Amino acid sequence: MDKSRTTTILAAVISVFLVLTIIGQIIVIPENACRTEVARLYELQNTVEFDGVFIRDEHIVERSYSGVLRYEHEDGSRLAINSVMASVYASSSDIEICQRIEKLKERIETLKDAQSISSAGGSQAEGYNNLIDDLHSEIITALDEGDYKKASELKYEMLSLQSKRDVAKGRTESFEEVIEKLENEVNELTARISSDATPLISGETGYFVSVTDGYEGAFSMAEAQQLTPSQIKDILEKPKKAASGGDVIGKMIDSYKWKLAAVIDSDRASLMSIGDKESLFFSGDNSTLSVTVEHIQKHSDTESVVIFSGDELNAELASARTGKFELVLSRYSGIRISSDAIRFNDEGEKGVYILYGNQGYFRRVTEVYSGEDFVIVEHHPGNTDAYLDLYDNVIVEGKFKIYVPQEESSDEQST
Repeated sequence: MDKSRTTTILAAVISVFLVLTIIGQIIVIPENACRTEVARLYELQNTVEFDGVFIRDEHIVERSYSGVLRYEHEDGSRLAINSVMASVYASSSDIEICQRIEKLKERIETLKDAQSISSAGGSQAEGYNNLIDDLHSEIITALDEGDYKKASELKYEMLSLQSKRDVAKGRTESFEEVIEKLENEVNELTARISSDATPLISGETGYFVSVTDGYEGAFSMAEAQQLTPSQIKDILEKPKKAASGGDVIGKMIDSYKWKLAAVIDSDRASLMSIGDKESLFFSGDNSTLSVTVEHIQKHSDTESVVIFSGDELNAELASARTGKFELVLSRYSGIRISSDAIRFNDEGEKGVYILYGNQGYFRRVTEVYSGEDFVIVEHHPGNTDAYLDLYDNVIVEGKFKIYVPQEESSDEQST
């Protein structure tokens, strides 16, 4: 057989194969052309965002002084009677010197603490290495979150551990020379301070805050439920009033407990009940606050006043008058599927068909949430009762043949 004849026969066979393939596609695809989606886990949160006003029992603290103030405690710190609220220095340069002295003294104590241990060899040194690695991660996290004060405090812990590791590894036997040098620097700085600081003493017990906003004493916690939407909005629009007299050094909060007043859409407020325990995300310090719904008063079809109560207090909460909050009203989780995928079988059971091979198999579902174009259904891990499972290939629309057991003829369904 010559080469040209062989080529002609081969070309004819290929042509026939291509024609048959195209015909097969035309015949088969329309019968089983389905749009599908993979069943995956999904969580939906129904939230409400709002601006709120903190209500506390608090009052202005006044002291007569001449000089520059340095506060001795973080805002929100609890002070006892006769505690030093602040110190008065002759100048800001004196304050800077004192701050430098404090850092040097802290470094000295770190070295003395490290020097107190004896060389213990590799095992203890390895333990310090692990602690240093953990502390390094904490410092990075604090910096990422903008908590520079915490990062600074952790820095000294890091220096202490590194010094102890050096002793454990035998890299150094004594820090005496370094300590002596630092102590001499402390003495030199102390001599440069122009005068001793004058302490301002607390005459009561409470939680001291260095900043004021003019609303101290304007509303008490007992009066919180009487607030109207307009009063709350006025404070939100102008969270700070004109400054008080020159003798004001801060304010004292009577208790760590507080209330939060907010104007919330009435439809949203209707989803809450008095006594509900909720979690509020506070954007001020990116924290989550545990609160109780204490009061709900509907003022119109669109506005309701909601009062929350809480008992957590830190620097940000103590000094803030207003803030932005987010409340999770409800949470739904399960498998998300398109609403178009929902069907009913001959027994009237609600479910979906999943594509396996070229046939559709019915799987039951139990809805937990229905949206505009999707539903969330219960997830039954390891189910053996023909429920929809994770990663099933769910048929949304198209033609498919329904699988019928026991050699019964299959029906064709299309959507």
